[in-house]
Amino acid sequence: MRLLLLGLLNGTPDEVEETANQTFALLTTQGINADKTVSAAVINERVKIWKGEPFEQALAFHYIAVQKAQRGEWDNARAAAASSLFRLKDFGENERGGKLTSADLARRAAQQDARNPGGGDVYLDKGYVAVKTDFALGYLMSAVSNLALGRIDEAADNFREVQTLDPSLAPLCSDLSSRRFNTVLIVDYGVGPTKVAYGPDDSLARFQPRQPSDGRPLSVTTISPTGRTEPVVEAAAACDVNIMAQSLMWNNLEDVRRAKSFFGNAMMIGGTAVAIGANDSGAQLAGLAVAVAGLLVKASARADTRSCELLPRSIFVVPVSITEPSTSVLLEVPGDPRSRLVLTDLSPPPTAAPQLRYARIVPSPGPWASAPEAVYANARTRREVAGGDFPYIMGGRCVRFPSPDVMDSYHRAGNLKNLTAVELESIYREEGITFTVEDQRGRAAVHILEGGTSLVCPLAGTTGYKRLFGQTHPPYRPRSRALRDYLETHSTTRSSRP
Repeated sequence: MRLLLLGLLNGTPDEVEETANQTFALLTTQGINADKTVSAAVINERVKIWKGEPFEQALAFHYIAVQKAQRGEWDNARAAAASSLFRLKDFGENERGGKLTSADLARRAAQQDARNPGGGDVYLDKGYVAVKTDFALGYLMSAVSNLALGRIDEAADNFREVQTLDPSLAPLCSDLSSRRFNTVLIVDYGVGPTKVAYGPDDSLARFQPRQPSDGRPLSVTTISPTGRTEPVVEAAAACDVNIMAQSLMWNNLEDVRRAKSFFGNAMMIGGTAVAIGANDSGAQLAGLAVAVAGLLVKASARADTRSCELLPRSIFVVPVSITEPSTSVLLEVPGDPRSRLVLTDLSPPPTAAPQLRYARIVPSPGPWASAPEAVYANARTRREVAGGDFPYIMGGRCVRFPSPDVMDSYHRAGNLKNLTAVELESIYREEGITFTVEDQRGRAAVHILEGGTSLVCPLAGTTGYKRLFGQTHPPYRPRSRALRDYLETHSTTRSSRP
């Protein structure tokens, strides 16, 4: 899930295709821990394959849907979004009429055990009501996917569910239902909650906010290539991860950890008593062994606090209409000047189906976040870039694939007239530079602008695209003799480049 989120942040959904598919397969596999349950209950929870808290699983399905939609696979996005809408366990309210916490549930289970051994497990296994999910974001992603596939009636059903769950999202549902958009932005903002241990022997876990929720909207403005601006209605968050993570319905019941904690205490006390009272050495050794086992179980009772720390605080869904190439979109959370992010070089989608782009407003971005345009010519930009008529590996500012059209642009500027596209491509390959995700065996690789070997271009309208092309990088350092020989033979000054 971490790798999937980083790939989306990098603007390269193709590079995490395998990761998304493996994550989906793991999450949808039932009985995966069938042969590990006993060892987990007696020894350590960490021997189990951990699928994450239920809310983390739902968000994983959401991000898989985002990854698929960015690839134009709206049918797969629809399947992933639908998978996020699983039913939840509702144990009702506490004695004060409020929502139950893990500690409340633990006390109730302990009371059941006191009345009847094993009653606590029965209560945790059957004492709840399976209820429909309240994951509005999952219904929204299902609705958008259904709209893209022309399944209008299903989309309408999804929108009704969204508005029932969160009336503040009614304007968004109306905008999406109108279908007067061709681009959907999924925007993450803030830092999500952290998982901490608490309670007896630290056997319970809960999520506490690292950045408090405040309900602020996301302001979105589209900017045409000529500078004309069109403000978009401020968008309410479609998901507050803080609230989701703190709900008992969205968290694991911690029953194994609680059972280990109580069982460990009982074993330790009973074993020590046997060791003290035994008359023969064999019984004493047996008693001490039980006591040591109790200590080990008690030591392992602490809740596992590993979680996906890359989650955001808020997730926004914003429909916009991109009618011209090289359109920019300005994102900003009111009252937070560091949140300003300008997505550049967006173009209309190539087909009738809408396109989806993912952006993450990072906590402390550099000047690149608000830069008005790309400073390197690349496969997505249509603007003229200073130095964009000469390859970056030779001292220019072009990181496009050396196609015949790109070579023609070099030649028209008076550059590299003694080279063909095939010869320049050969120099790139001698440098070990990859052009496609297939060249990288379906995996991610660092871009040449950041000292790597990849020429794969992130999607325009993503944070990764903006970070990569919105700032100046150090000069390229040749690796191969072919490039070094060429640079030594030909002057790299602008006035005398061949």
